[in-house]
Amino acid sequence: MRKILFTALIASLITVSGSIAAGPVSAAGEQAEVWISTSDPNTEPAVGLSTSARLTRIGDKSFSTNASSADYTITVNEGVSYQQMDGFGVSLTDSSTWLLNYKLNATKRAEVMEKLFGTSGIGLSVLRQPMGSSDFAWSAYTYDDTAGDTSLSQFTIGRDLSYIVPMVKAAIAKNPNIKVFASPWSAPAWMKYSGILNGGKLKAEYYQTYADYFKKYIQAYQAQGIPIYAVTVQNEPKYETGAYPSMGMNEQDETGFIGDYLGPTLSSVGIHTKIIAFDHNFLDWGFPNTVVQNLKNAGKANYISGSAFHHYDSGDGSTMTSMHNAHPDKDIWFTEGGFGTWNDPQNGTTQGFDNMISEFINITRNWSKSITLWNAALDQKDGPALLAAYNTNRGMVTIQNSDNRNDNPENAVTYTKQYYLLGHFSKFVVPGAYRIQSNSSNDLKNVAFKNPDGSKVVVAYNPQTSARNVKIQWGSQSFVVNVPAKSVMTYKWVGNPS
Repeated sequence: MRKILFTALIASLITVSGSIAAGPVSAAGEQAEVWISTSDPNTEPAVGLSTSARLTRIGDKSFSTNASSADYTITVNEGVSYQQMDGFGVSLTDSSTWLLNYKLNATKRAEVMEKLFGTSGIGLSVLRQPMGSSDFAWSAYTYDDTAGDTSLSQFTIGRDLSYIVPMVKAAIAKNPNIKVFASPWSAPAWMKYSGILNGGKLKAEYYQTYADYFKKYIQAYQAQGIPIYAVTVQNEPKYETGAYPSMGMNEQDETGFIGDYLGPTLSSVGIHTKIIAFDHNFLDWGFPNTVVQNLKNAGKANYISGSAFHHYDSGDGSTMTSMHNAHPDKDIWFTEGGFGTWNDPQNGTTQGFDNMISEFINITRNWSKSITLWNAALDQKDGPALLAAYNTNRGMVTIQNSDNRNDNPENAVTYTKQYYLLGHFSKFVVPGAYRIQSNSSNDLKNVAFKNPDGSKVVVAYNPQTSARNVKIQWGSQSFVVNVPAKSVMTYKWVGNPS
């Protein structure tokens, strides 16, 4: 996506519960935490730091009624709220969980899981799990590869039990509030016109069988102690490829499958898992708009909870706002955002930093209830994967895989920019928070939230090439902070409205 820098700033975490409190705010002397990440290698260290920073806490700021002037003012208004957040997270893919389970010793694995999901880490609160194999897996499989098994008597999640399910359980043990989304890359090959996993469409006569397949998956994971919060009907339904499992579905396919099969099937057995349409790129919001409207016209709107988006095109999050405006009664989620050499260059520039933080702010300012990144972990060769080695994808964590390279310690772990920049949100904004109003511009990007406990959080980015003084205005109180060039800051404070 386009290059946009946006550094550091702001802070606010105040609030009570999810609804907005009216009246003036009393905050004299209130302390705000200040956390910063700077963009390497071309930015000066933040004040008080001898080197560049990665999600580093620096000196707190105090609210007062006589703060000095500043280059920019961010006004936080808890009187206006928007979407309620489900959280921030990643996908524990086959590749990621294999590395975590087999390429780290118990001590290092516990450390990484704490840093990803624990309270002393960044507290990730969303998982998006492939239903069967994706492009990041050791092998292509589904949960019933027995041709003609319309009764699904051979259905099994056994392939997941050795390391995928244990790692998902370990994440939930660290953060019991995690919401698990699930998405299929393909139906079993025998259910498709193509007869193969890599491409093709679902046969009409197997719509009910495939709905039962979803039901069995949800029940099987529930039996493992992993509730499935939501399912998307198909990962990237407009993209069929011969490189890995994929399946095409158009608007009419999704409308019929949700309204006539999946929705009634789940409802008939008391499964309340949300059903989400689309799960593809920003540019085509007409697809989910058509699906939702078709279901409404058919009197089946109760089966659809909303739509999901990815970022693999030249569009931006404004299409999610278009979707919200068309259907304000339906929710929106950002369910997959991968980063690699195409949008996170490793050549010493700040472009990847700029892209990531700008996208994260943009996504949350456009009604998304979540930001879910792609692989939690990959090795130094962008795998293991059905794709070729060095396929340009990066994980949130890089784990050295001794099967590929023997000159590095087996337990070597590197945390990438994704980890720190998403941490500016996930460590401070908890599930149930509401996005609240704050003014923003390309010169100083920001977004604000109000947590259920009454705290407020502001994430801000200075994309400019020089530092700026920024005032955080909350009611009649404010503080001023110097935000280095190309840096992001998170501000958090707890205060009570008067």
